[in-house]
Amino acid sequence: MVSSRKEQKIYKIRESYRQQFYVAVITLDPWRNSWAWKGHIDFDAGIHSISTNRTFATAEEAKDHMRQSTHQCIDNRLG
Repeated sequence: MVSSRKEQKIYKIRESYRQQFYVAVITLDPWRNSWAWKGHIDFDAGIHSISTNRTFATAEEAKDHMRQSTHQCIDNRLG
């Protein structure tokens, strides 16, 4: 049985942590069949870009890593 529903290939996430807004895009690389992410944090002093060189087997793994990295970056910046 063939499913007509296709897996989404791009997820855009808009969230906040410690009153700092951030946006990330999680994308599927069809050639490598792996997921990656990049985004930015909107600090009062300006936009701070973030990304990773890692790839992930699932979109959920990429989302979890993005959230951990973003929260850590915000914590480090705010002290």
